[in-house]
Amino acid sequence: MFLFAIAIAIATFIENDYGTTTARALVFNSWWLELILIFLCSIFIYNIFEYRLFHINKLPVLFLHLSFIFIIIGAGITRYISNEGVMRIREGTLNNQFISTNLFLEYKIHNSISQYSGQKELILSSKSNNSFSIPMSFDNKNIKIQYVNFIHDPVEELVDSQEGGGEIIELIIPSESGGMQSEYILKNSQKYIKNLNVNYQSNLKTDLNIYQEDSLFYFDSKFDVHFMKMSDRSTGVLMNNSSHLLNNKVLYTIDSQNIVFKNYFQNAILKQVPANIKNDAAKLDLLKIILTVANQDTIIDLYGAEGVLSSKNYFQFNDLYFSLSYGPRVHTLPFGIFLKDFQLERYPGSESPSSFASEIQIMDGTENIDYRIFMNNVLNYKGYRFFQSSYDNDEKGTILSVNQDRLGTGVTYFGYFSLLCSVLSLLISRFSRISILGKQHKTV
Repeated sequence: MFLFAIAIAIATFIENDYGTTTARALVFNSWWLELILIFLCSIFIYNIFEYRLFHINKLPVLFLHLSFIFIIIGAGITRYISNEGVMRIREGTLNNQFISTNLFLEYKIHNSISQYSGQKELILSSKSNNSFSIPMSFDNKNIKIQYVNFIHDPVEELVDSQEGGGEIIELIIPSESGGMQSEYILKNSQKYIKNLNVNYQSNLKTDLNIYQEDSLFYFDSKFDVHFMKMSDRSTGVLMNNSSHLLNNKVLYTIDSQNIVFKNYFQNAILKQVPANIKNDAAKLDLLKIILTVANQDTIIDLYGAEGVLSSKNYFQFNDLYFSLSYGPRVHTLPFGIFLKDFQLERYPGSESPSSFASEIQIMDGTENIDYRIFMNNVLNYKGYRFFQSSYDNDEKGTILSVNQDRLGTGVTYFGYFSLLCSVLSLLISRFSRISILGKQHKTV
């Protein structure tokens, strides 16, 4: 019990500094914490028989031991059997699916005749040991998927003057936080900057084409380009589909996107680094894996995050076709939920929400049930519990937390009930320490 208390205390500090995912990876979902819980549960069971706690004069202690046993067993059932996730519904639409809270590496391999598929649940963080290896055999070839690196909320970092580096240009654009951020583009490549497709020395024709002639940089765009010189605040318009000189310290506005040309690097490389050491479920993760097929290998980048379905990465490698993705898994409900109306109320004179609720209709075959879900009013239906969690930014859709854990919840609640019985029996039992002390007091 001392080790368990110390572990939970450490996990609390980890969660505060590095996020819930890191606390799960290092403590809550670790094998050694599960071993401690199994050992505790075994001790409580052993004590029941060793000290003959099933006698009526020891009922308070029996109920206390039973409460711990059932709470631990209920936690184990929840850990391994239950499903938890989020469900998004727009007003006037029906949804019968939710996506899991846990993240999975899903893979599928085929050769136009047969296929092989599988998945592996992953709890990855910037502070835990994330290593894994998935060996398999398909089409008479040995295949292996191995962990390479995990980067939470990845951002590009430029390293200049590197042997084997390439030519890179740096553009400055406004960031969502209100400041400025750098965007890097490799030579002979293209990149989406917000909604603007930009290329540097590429043969492709995009929204903004940047190219170099001798030591000068030029650009052309399919949009008219507004500019402002930072030195004297003079402004003007550059015509579309024409070549123009790309200058430093000039603010260009292209299709409502502001861009400043800052630097040119001749021998530089780009590497992905985490923007923050604290794992934020709302931020994107980058999982790098190495795929080996019959002694040939390649590095694959997979992006994923909680609450968002990840796009699948399709490619061909060593005469086989692959589909890889990293993210949540889709669960289908045996019924549908139709969102009739989402309601949001704010504090008077403020934009802060005071309460929000979802007017929904359960559609289960020929049966339609109206219900209102709000903060303290949970929908329980066919073993699923729906909680009002959040809402879309335009206030036209709801986000519900979904929990399917009827067995684990029942066992855990029975443990709480046993704990209550322990307290009550301690108060009313004539064999309890309280009753014995009371009798001694009367005798005195």
